[in-house]
Amino acid sequence: MNILRSSFSGSFYPQNATVLSKQVHSYLSKIQKTVHHPKALIVPHAGYVYSGQVAAHGYKQLEKESYQTAIILGPSHQIYNSTLAIPVENAYINPLGTVPFNESIINDLLESSLFISDSSPHYQEHSIEVQLPFLQVVQPNINIVPISVGSLSTDALKQAGKVLSKFITDDTILIISNDLSHFHSLNTAKMIDQKTIDAILSMDVDRFITAYQQRSIECCGFFPIALALATFENLKSIKATLLKYDTSASTSFDDQRVVGYTSISFC
Repeated sequence: MNILRSSFSGSFYPQNATVLSKQVHSYLSKIQKTVHHPKALIVPHAGYVYSGQVAAHGYKQLEKESYQTAIILGPSHQIYNSTLAIPVENAYINPLGTVPFNESIINDLLESSLFISDSSPHYQEHSIEVQLPFLQVVQPNINIVPISVGSLSTDALKQAGKVLSKFITDDTILIISNDLSHFHSLNTAKMIDQKTIDAILSMDVDRFITAYQQRSIECCGFFPIALALATFENLKSIKATLLKYDTSASTSFDDQRVVGYTSISFC
């Protein structure tokens, strides 16, 4: 088995398996499940001390549900790419164990010229990796399709959305990794983040893209979210629900350099 090893255990989340499991369970224990069998989730990807509780609001909705696969869309923080890149490896490993890739779905996606086999955007990249411990706790038998979403044109996003929509079934959930505004004062962060959340909840991919291009909204997962909204255009009766919004100020107590986080479900 060709393994993609965790790079951020011990920094973004605990390296010790027992400590990590207890931390994730603690976050989840504070929340009530309110959504039945979501088709997709937007969840944050910062260090757990900052965004773990917000992420738990999303992952709580997967408890007592049955999924075989999670397709995870993440932005690339380390390198610029303009592709939809899937690792050449066939599993991730972290302190909680090994998470296999769904090679059948990956092979089908790679038949489209829009998706490529390329691990480079995944190396030293936290946006997808930090989702795995939550998934391992709430869906311990799940396999994944990790996709690094690069800077794509609107046409490419919509074409990719048509392809991806064929794989969003009752057995497969879409996870979108995203943080909101970065390093503003708390009041400014809340104002920008509300506009971003409203644009997402509109379920209108063109509105979302236009707002981003006009710089009225801010998020580091723009391309993964745009791809998700383009995917939803090809599915029936998708409803978005805001589960939680918070900022880093709640745990860092720094109200001058704030990062925003949200969990949103799509059913």
